[in-house]
Amino acid sequence: MNKEVKIIICSVLVFLVCCVLMFFAAKSYNTKRALQLYQQGLEFENKGDYHNAYYNFSKISILCNFYHTALLKQGLCALTLEDKKTAYQKFRHLSYFSKDKYIAPLALYNAALINLEHKKYSHAYKKLKKIYTKYPDSDYAKAALFQLGLLLKAKNPNLAKDFFVEYAKYAPCGRYAKNAANEALKLRLYLSSEDKYYIANALFVNENYKDALKLIKDINEPRCAFLCAKIYERLNMKKSAAALYLKSLVLCSEKMEDEDIALAISKFSTLSGLGGRSACEMLLKNNRKTSAYPAILFEYASYLPQISAIKCYEAIYNKYPDSYQAAQSLWHVFYYNYKNGYNSKAKALAKIYFSRYTNKNSTPAMKFWYAKILLEERKISTAKKAFAELIKSEPQSYYAYIASKLIDGKDTPFNTDYDKKIKSSYDFTNEDIKTIFNSDKTLITLARLNDTQTIKILRPHSDFILSYIAHKENNVSYGVYLAKKALKELENKPPHTDARYKLAYPIVYSDEINKYSSEYGQTPYLMLALMREESTFNTRAHSFAGAAGLMQLMPSTASSLGFGKVDANMLFDTDLNIKLGVKYFSNLKKMFDGCEMLSVLSYNGGPANVSNWKKNIENGDFDQFVEDIPYSETQNYIKRVFASYWNYSRIYRD
Repeated sequence: MNKEVKIIICSVLVFLVCCVLMFFAAKSYNTKRALQLYQQGLEFENKGDYHNAYYNFSKISILCNFYHTALLKQGLCALTLEDKKTAYQKFRHLSYFSKDKYIAPLALYNAALINLEHKKYSHAYKKLKKIYTKYPDSDYAKAALFQLGLLLKAKNPNLAKDFFVEYAKYAPCGRYAKNAANEALKLRLYLSSEDKYYIANALFVNENYKDALKLIKDINEPRCAFLCAKIYERLNMKKSAAALYLKSLVLCSEKMEDEDIALAISKFSTLSGLGGRSACEMLLKNNRKTSAYPAILFEYASYLPQISAIKCYEAIYNKYPDSYQAAQSLWHVFYYNYKNGYNSKAKALAKIYFSRYTNKNSTPAMKFWYAKILLEERKISTAKKAFAELIKSEPQSYYAYIASKLIDGKDTPFNTDYDKKIKSSYDFTNEDIKTIFNSDKTLITLARLNDTQTIKILRPHSDFILSYIAHKENNVSYGVYLAKKALKELENKPPHTDARYKLAYPIVYSDEINKYSSEYGQTPYLMLALMREESTFNTRAHSFAGAAGLMQLMPSTASSLGFGKVDANMLFDTDLNIKLGVKYFSNLKKMFDGCEMLSVLSYNGGPANVSNWKKNIENGDFDQFVEDIPYSETQNYIKRVFASYWNYSRIYRD
């Protein structure tokens, strides 16, 4: 190779490197500029100024990594401004060039709707079919079903019917559910019992009870009988509802969910007028060979003397080991044997439990009490390992909290850290957002741009993401509900540093809680936990009994605290409610000689009841005392409060 050729090659390489460097420099500049434009566009959009919002989004460069998101925003702004031509251009462009699983189906769907509006049915059909076939998991694929049904009902009514039924099945609460159900009926085609059920369910959800009932009342299937029972109940026909709840259990098969079986038992007991025990006896007589039998037997045991109840529980886990109630039944028998000093038998039952069941509601309790038996037998090292495993596998639970205290050598875990103030605020870091949005680039970009409205429109299927949106929109109660449910469904629980815990245990009203906790000598995080379990941070919460506000105080209780007469409306004032709630807890604590556990119990169960219950504390064993609280609501309440306290203190640990 001669010298001139080498010089030419080197020059070309230098030129290419310079071009690459210039490209990345331009991209970096454009990204910074794009961020400013996007934020300005959002500000205009929030003010309802869609012209200026569109202008800002349209100035975002194609070199920017969220150009397609900006293009989507342009289309949505144009759509709001009724500029269908411009909107269609943007959506059509995205439908060709975007492969994003969120943006593409939304763009296709909006473009198809514009086609339908302009009677370009063949174009609309192609786009709707593309959504349904290429993005089947998208919410817009389900919405496309309804539109496809409308397009096909003249040419291919059978296929149209299938589309309408599928939509009703997938989204009985959806925007088009009632119309889909009615369109399927209008076709007057053969409907299978399954078709009828899904159509009737959509009609029921949309309060069209009579048509729903007419459709399924003669179908001899458990789920149809169960749905009919709910319809009769809504129509205030109690006897008919009770009879059909009974029928649904008699017909019960694998098609009926465990939750529905439990609800049918409860509703029959309430509506039949027989009383709990008599109702269960009647159900047992009629359901000896159905899959509902163990659930009925479990409910029946709650009305029996202890020895008889234990025999029922033994029958459930021995004869029906795969039933929903088997694990809880085995736990009851285990704890009965432990309480009565039969530790060897209790340990044998625990081993049976661990060999059969994982991730059940009773699993944390079983793990804790098995470890406590080991502790009582002076097998300290083995017990501590069992407690540590419990904390790792069931980190959110009340039992993880008391296990952590026992590992630390504390006899009672119900003493909280008084000087630990709540952090004034918390922000989601970039790493937090990655975790919550499961590393999805499009959604992460929108989250960083603080564009929660567009995230909602894209309809992600994650409860964690929906929880994040709810928090950003100050709908904290709903956000906590979604995150709590999603965390429970995770088989492998993440470490306490995981950002998703912040969604389930958010910091709110920290200034007020810190202020009044300091004034009345209480632990701020315990007061925050109490508030979470009382109202889930709903300032307008109002119970059937009349308790109101964040700390769920009765007006009579609030009026007795020395601040004058307080009515229910006054309790909706955030500052006053927190002040009175902390003051009331402080009074309870003085009443019970500083015992926070009894004070928390009294907040829910009433001081008179707790004064009677505390006589049962033997040898200072507060753990056993909690298990033996006679009211299940109050027992669960104290467990929830201290579990919340435990989670707050570890999630926001300095």
